[in-house]
Amino acid sequence: MRTASAPARIAHPLPESVKSQLYMYSLAAGATGVGLLAVAQPAKAEIVYTPVKVTIGVDILHSYALDLANNGVTNFSINASWKESNDTSGGTSRLIAKAAAPSNAVVGYGKSALDLAAGQAIGSARKFNGFLMASLETFIGTEFQLRGKWPNVKNRYLGLKFQMNGETHFGWARFSVTVNRQSKRLVGVLTGYAYESTANTPILAGATGGNDAFPMPGSEFGTSQSSISQASRSSLGALALGAPAISLWRREEEKAAV
Repeated sequence: MRTASAPARIAHPLPESVKSQLYMYSLAAGATGVGLLAVAQPAKAEIVYTPVKVTIGVDILHSYALDLANNGVTNFSINASWKESNDTSGGTSRLIAKAAAPSNAVVGYGKSALDLAAGQAIGSARKFNGFLMASLETFIGTEFQLRGKWPNVKNRYLGLKFQMNGETHFGWARFSVTVNRQSKRLVGVLTGYAYESTANTPILAGATGGNDAFPMPGSEFGTSQSSISQASRSSLGALALGAPAISLWRREEEKAAV
């Protein structure tokens, strides 16, 4: 009995145009793989957030020990003070953020601590040499002069850096500051604080973790994780379309560069 043999396969060479497209595809795939590795993140940064409500004032609580990591180590003290004038007809009320260690500091310039808005970056590119939040001078029971960035603000942020286990970490503390109309004293209300657990990693004022966008290490203003994901999807989508899409992709990049 004879067994039928399978027909011999005949190799058909690919057209040059198809070879060219496959070659371009492989080159782009390799380049995109390198690009994706370049934007790949290290271990995910984690923000540790603590909600509180603490009122600080001369007639209430004149000093509060701020322990950002909640590990029993005071990083900053928020102090309210009052000093009468020489003739006792008035005085000066102050609210300051004082570093508890030489390596800790507050975002600011001169002696004034900045009142950062939500979303502003706190990192190594900032100047950390402030401490005075607000100062109010009174004369014969009337307001005389307000100084500092913090009088009569709501939900603004102190930018902070501190040392933990020999490494620098960044954080924030959220305050609202008002003037008590009866006592003519400054009053600060602390409503939360947070820090970035990954050393030397910037944090955005108000960021509490979860879906908050935060700067990538090495970038003061950063790139959000969502934008990186979008860039990756765009690159992979172009590869799926092949060489014609690669040409379009390059033209889009050239437009963006202009």
